[in-house]
Amino acid sequence: MSDSKKPKVTADSKISRVWIIPILGLVLGVWLVKRSLQEQGEIVTVTFENADGLAVDKTEVHCRSVKIGVVESIDLDPVDLTVEVAMRINTDYLKLVRLDSKFWVVRPRVSGAGISGLGTVFSGAYIELDPGPIGGEQYAFKGEEQPPLTPSSVPGLRLSLIAQNPGSIDVGSGIYFNGNRVGKVESRFFDPVPRTTEFGIFIDERFAQLVNSESRFWRDNGIDLKVDTGGFQLVLPSLDSLISGRINFGVPPGMPEGYELPSVVNSFTLFDDLSEAEADGFKSAADLLLLVEQEVRGLNPGAPVEFRGLRVGRVSQISYQLVSHATVEKTPILIQLNDHLLKQHFPERLRDEGIEGIKMAFEQGLRASIKTSNIITGQLYIDLDYYPDIPPTGVVQIDDSLIIPNVETGFGRLEDSIAALLKKLNSLKVEPLLTEFTDAAKEATNTMKEIQGSLGGTDGILAETKLTITQTREMMTALNSIMNSADTKALPSDIRLTIAQLNKSMKPFSSDGAVYGDLLRTMDELRSVTRSIERMTTEIADKPNSLLFGKDPNTKKIPRARR
Repeated sequence: MSDSKKPKVTADSKISRVWIIPILGLVLGVWLVKRSLQEQGEIVTVTFENADGLAVDKTEVHCRSVKIGVVESIDLDPVDLTVEVAMRINTDYLKLVRLDSKFWVVRPRVSGAGISGLGTVFSGAYIELDPGPIGGEQYAFKGEEQPPLTPSSVPGLRLSLIAQNPGSIDVGSGIYFNGNRVGKVESRFFDPVPRTTEFGIFIDERFAQLVNSESRFWRDNGIDLKVDTGGFQLVLPSLDSLISGRINFGVPPGMPEGYELPSVVNSFTLFDDLSEAEADGFKSAADLLLLVEQEVRGLNPGAPVEFRGLRVGRVSQISYQLVSHATVEKTPILIQLNDHLLKQHFPERLRDEGIEGIKMAFEQGLRASIKTSNIITGQLYIDLDYYPDIPPTGVVQIDDSLIIPNVETGFGRLEDSIAALLKKLNSLKVEPLLTEFTDAAKEATNTMKEIQGSLGGTDGILAETKLTITQTREMMTALNSIMNSADTKALPSDIRLTIAQLNKSMKPFSSDGAVYGDLLRTMDELRSVTRSIERMTTEIADKPNSLLFGKDPNTKKIPRARR
């Protein structure tokens, strides 16, 4: 066979159409597998203390009420007895799982913050995801046993408060500024080493600028009864504050407004009350030492120092340790003038800057005195004022402390005077004195009895006097008859004249005469004197010391029978 008749064999470079279908099937399968894996998402493990309310393939994972995954398995660690919950998060939401993300179980809860999770009573518990602000991948977390009150993604100011005495403050307690709620307490942690309680608080972004460098936080103690120079003040809080407690903050009175809070500052002290917060912001302009001889009960550290009713400082300390060579005759009191209050009350031209200005004020008559701020409670305060009538004294310093001159005024001096008077009365020997008065009263009683005995014939004298007057009246009647008779008229004129003169002389003794009236008044006065002497004798017999102390006006007289 010739070469021209041999068949030509050539290789076919084209792929057979038969392979198109298997290749397309393979690509489709790979795409479906990849899509399936993408839809299934990634496994994220969260550790909880228990699995209460959780179920495999039923418990969902939510973020802002949107389902982003489901619980795939629940396992118990036999070593530390913690529960490991494996959750498959959909691929589209894996970007929400970050380094500082938080997971917690939403179930019905009752706490100081209120009641939450009631919707899970019918739908069942679910796991909530709070995405953290920091990016990065992380697939293992420790779950939160208590849900945060405010998600970390919500903008606002988060601070820590350190308290020695937390009181009734707990998670959910409100944060208030001038009576307006601007935030809440999110967490509470007790550190046993320093024995302090740390609160994590959140303040809404709208009110974050209210916190500055001079802000102070203090507890609201619920029903508060304050007793100060203004008297009694009963403060009643709202019902939610009374149940869950509340924290107030602001710049205390007498302090300047601070500047914007630095970003590095995120911790504050939580004070027990407003007075402690004010004391913390106290800036002393001058420390003065006051030496007094009177009692200082009722004058406590923190008591106000006032100048003509304006508060300018406080009592810092009362102790004999303030003076190295202290004696018991004078009590040392350290007072501090508040720089903020001085600037608030007095313009610059009235403020004497420095110690030299204070010394000049002493020379002009500035004195300190202890006065009573509340008579009922006995609270005292320090009053500063000018006394130009008092001779000026030289400036005295003890142990580098400037001594402020003092003067005793008001109730302090009155109390000292009363105490001195009572001391003198106590020193009197009262019992011998009373004995002497008793003896004198007995002698007076005996004397009165003798006088009464002497006057015992008074009734007879009065009877005789009455008889004499009666006889005189009868005699006058007889004389009148004689004078009017015919025989008398027949007598010589000189005899008639004599009888007329005799009649005129006896006329004052008649019932219409002056002598008769004088005799009646004399007898009445004599009766009155007799009764007075009898009452005095009875009073002295009943109460011998009545001659010294007088008769008690409240004593009810017991009637006596006639003798």
